[in-house]
Amino acid sequence: MSEDLFTVPMGPVGPWDQLSANEKAWIEFIRVISGGRDPKPSPARVSALCALLDAG
Repeated sequence: MSEDLFTVPMGPVGPWDQLSANEKAWIEFIRVISGGRDPKPSPARVSALCALLDAG
């Protein structure tokens, strides 16, 4: 298996330089498909996303 395969993202924790290559790739993927219109992360948005991902 290749290390470059995407996996289901979890809520990133910590500064950008502490994210894994996979987490960074997911963030860039979201930026690309949203045309750069993605909102800035906020604690409320991160919590909501984590809750959504943990619900499954």
